Amino acid sequence: MKKLMDWMTRPACICCLGSLGVALLIVGIVTAAINATFAAFTPIIWFLLALACYLGMMWAVLMRILARLESKTQS
Repeated sequence: MKKLMDWMTRPACICCLGSLGVALLIVGIVTAAINATFAAFTPIIWFLLALACYLGMMWAVLMRILARLESKTQS
């Protein structure tokens, strides 16, 4: 748990997940607009992947809050 908390509480993790989510959302919008599939991924798959990235980003924020609360209780 400690290693996961150390990795997830880095601001770079939140930034990377957010950027990947935006990129996947744009790919989903473009594939829906031109009505195409790339590598057998339909637009809904791209949107679901973006949603997973956004959920991961929210999880990272919750982990930061948890780490901060734990550091306050140890002090």
